[in-house]
Amino acid sequence: MQSVHFGRRGERGQTIILVAVSIVALLAMAALAIDVVSLYVARTEIQRAADAAALAGAKAMADSGITTLPTSDTAFSSGSVQTLAQSMATAAITAVLASPNNSVAGFTVAPGSPTFNFSAASTSTPINNPHVTVTLQQTGLPTFFAHIWGTRSATATASATAEAYNPANTASFTPVAPKGVKPWLVANIDPKTSHPFVDPTTGAVESGLIANSDFWITADCQPSPHHHCFILTAPPGLTGSPPELQYLPALVSANTADVCRCRSGNDYEDSIQCADMNPYTCGGGATNAQWDNIDRINPVGPGSAGAHTFDAVTCLINAGGTGLIQGQDGITWGSWPTNPIQMTSAATTNLENTSSSLVAIPIIDVTTPGAFSGTNVTVIGFLQAFVEQINIPPNTLNQNDIQIKVVNVVGCSQTSNGAPVIQGGNTSSPIPVRLITPP
Repeated sequence: MQSVHFGRRGERGQTIILVAVSIVALLAMAALAIDVVSLYVARTEIQRAADAAALAGAKAMADSGITTLPTSDTAFSSGSVQTLAQSMATAAITAVLASPNNSVAGFTVAPGSPTFNFSAASTSTPINNPHVTVTLQQTGLPTFFAHIWGTRSATATASATAEAYNPANTASFTPVAPKGVKPWLVANIDPKTSHPFVDPTTGAVESGLIANSDFWITADCQPSPHHHCFILTAPPGLTGSPPELQYLPALVSANTADVCRCRSGNDYEDSIQCADMNPYTCGGGATNAQWDNIDRINPVGPGSAGAHTFDAVTCLINAGGTGLIQGQDGITWGSWPTNPIQMTSAATTNLENTSSSLVAIPIIDVTTPGAFSGTNVTVIGFLQAFVEQINIPPNTLNQNDIQIKVVNVVGCSQTSNGAPVIQGGNTSSPIPVRLITPP
C-alpha cells in the first residue's frame, strides 16, 4: 500500500504543466490568427484602395477627351492629349488615396506612379479605351506572432487596372448602353462643319470635333395646338443661320424609380430633369429607338408646345429662366488639350468634376438608307454635352432652343463582336469605366 501511495504523490502537478503548455500553444495560435486576420484585412483594404484609384483614374482619362479622338487627330498624334489624360488621372488617383476611406491599417497609402496604356496589347496602334494600372504597397504593418522569428512588420500589395471604354474608331465593338440619356434624338450632323459626328458604318468620330463643340439644338416639330410633334424636316438635320441642330423627342416610358427635385408626372419632362430614361444600346445597324409623334401629353419643341422642354431644362440646370448666368453651373473650355475643361458650381463658385448640366444625348442615323423610317430610328452614338442655357438663339425666332457644349462623343459601328453589353454612364457620361481583370 505504501508504494501505491508514493506513486500517486509523484503524479501531482502534471495538470498544471499541461495547462501551461496548452496556454502557450493557444496564445501562439491566437497570435497567429491575429496576424493572419490583420494581414487579410490589410490586403482587402489595399485592393479596395487600388480599385478605387484605378477607376478614378479611368474616369479622369475619359473626362480628358482622349477617348473621342481618332488616331489621325493632331492632339492625339502629337501626344498632347495623352499628357493631359495622364495628368488628370494622376491627380484623381492621388486625391482618392488621400481619403481616410482608402487607408490601410489606419495609414494613408502612397500612390506611387500609375502606368498608362494608350496602345493595343500586340501592336503600336493607338486605341480609344485607354488603361491605367495602379500598384500599391503598404509597409510597416504590425505583427504579433511573427515577432518570434524577428519579424516586427509585414507588407501588403495590390494592383488594379481600369479602362475608359469608347467603342468609337474600333472595327468590332462591344455595345454600350448608357443610363440617364436625355430624350433628344439629335441628327448625326455637326453644325460647325456639316460633317457627321460619327461614321454610321465604322463608328469613327469626326476629327477635330471637340474644338468645334458649341452650338444650339432645336426641336424638329411644328407648333401644335394639340401639343403634338408634327415633324418639320424628315429626316431632321440643320436649320437656320447660323445652323442649329434638329432633334426629335424620344418615345419615353414612365419610370418612377428615380427621385429628382422637380418630378412633374409628365414622362417626357421627367426624362429630361431626372435620370430615369431607359438605356439605349448603340450600333449594330438596326433600328433601336423611336421618336414620339403621337403622345399628346408630351408637348415639345418651339412655340407654345415647348413648355415642358423649358420647365424641364431650367430645372435640370438649376436656372431661374432663359439665358446665361441664371443660377446654372458654368463651363470653361480653356486651352484644351493643354488644360482640362473646367466646370464651375454656381452655388459655391468652386471647380467641380461633374454637374447636373452635363448630359448624354443620343445621335441618330439620318443618312443611311432605311435608317429613318416612320418613327423608327437607329442610335449610332451619343454626345456627352454641357447644357449652357435655354433661350431664343441669335438670328432665329424659335423658342426654347438649347445651347450645348460637346465634351465627349461615343460612336458605334455596325459590327458588334458579340460581347455582352456594357452598362455605362451615370446620367452624364456615356463612356463606361470598368475594372479589367486580369490587367
